[in-house]
Amino acid sequence: MRSAIVATVLNESLHVREFLASVEAQSRHPDVVVITDGGSTDGTQEMLQDFASATQLPFRWEVVPGNRSRGRNAAIRLADADAIAVTDVNVLEPQWFERIVAPLERGDVDVVAGWYEPIGDTPRELAMGHMTLYSIEQIEPDSFVPASRSIAFTRAAWERVGGYEERLDAAEDTYLVLAMRRAGLRFVFEPRAVVRCWTPANVREAFRTSRQYATSDGRARLLGTPQTHYGRLFGTYGAGVVLLILGIWWPISWIVLLAGALAYVVYRVRKVLEARLLAMVPYSVVVALAVDLAQILGYAEGRAHPIEGDSSAAAAGDPSNDP
Repeated sequence: MRSAIVATVLNESLHVREFLASVEAQSRHPDVVVITDGGSTDGTQEMLQDFASATQLPFRWEVVPGNRSRGRNAAIRLADADAIAVTDVNVLEPQWFERIVAPLERGDVDVVAGWYEPIGDTPRELAMGHMTLYSIEQIEPDSFVPASRSIAFTRAAWERVGGYEERLDAAEDTYLVLAMRRAGLRFVFEPRAVVRCWTPANVREAFRTSRQYATSDGRARLLGTPQTHYGRLFGTYGAGVVLLILGIWWPISWIVLLAGALAYVVYRVRKVLEARLLAMVPYSVVVALAVDLAQILGYAEGRAHPIEGDSSAAAAGDPSNDP
C-alpha cells in the first residue's frame, strides 16, 4: 500500500523548518511527502525549495493558489497514494506517521483520527492552549471529529465523499469527517498519533481564527452533532440579554444574571484553574469572551451566506476551538 504525508502551507516561514525537520525525523518514512503552497510571499517557498534540494525524503511541492481545501485536495491527487496522512504546519511526534497509518494498512478501518496537543512553555502560552484546544478527557472517541492537523484515511474514503469542500476556507476538515461518518466509513481513534501544534499568539489572533472557523461552519450549516457549541453560545448569551432586560422591572433578574455570568466564566476557564495558572485567569477570561464573540458573529455571518446547493443537515463546529 503506497503511503503519503500531505500538507498545505501559506506564509509559514516562522515554523515551516521545524515542521519539515519533524517530518524527516519520523520513525518510518512514507513513500512520498507532498506540500502545496497557497501562494506564500514571506519566504516559505524558498524554504520549501531549499528543503527539497537537501532532503533524502521522496519530497515534492507545488504552488496551488486558493484556499486550504483546494490545497489539500491537490496534494492528495499529487501523492497518488492509497494511505494518506494529513497534517498542517505542526511538530510531528517521531512515531506519528507510523501509528496513524498502521490501522489503514492492516485494512481494519477507513479513517484514523489522531490527536494534537498545544506547543507552549510560558504561562500565557499554556493558558491559550487550554482555552483554544480540547483536552483528551473532553472528547468521546466513538464520535470524535478530528481536525486535519492529525488524520489519515484511504484514498478510496476521500474519493467516496468527494474530497475536501473547496467552497470552504476553513472548517473544511470538519465537513469532510462528517461526510465520511454519514457515508458509513469505519473510524478508529489513535491517541498515540500525536502532533504538537501552535496556538494563537494573542487575543486578536484567537478572535480572528475563531471567527474564520465559525463563518465557515455557518456557511456549511454545521450545527447539531458532537463538539458543536453554537447552540450553547446563542442560548447562553440570549438568556443573559433577556435577564438584563427583565431587570428593568424585576431587579432580582440582575442578581440571577450576575450569578449566572460568574458561573459561566468559571466554567470557561476551568482548565486554566485546574492547571493552577491562577495569574492567567484574567487573561483567559478575555480570551474566552473574545472567542465567544467571534463565534457568534462568525456563525451568524456564515448562515447569512450559505454554500449554494448545500443540503447537509448534520454537522459540528470546529473541534479545535472552544473546549
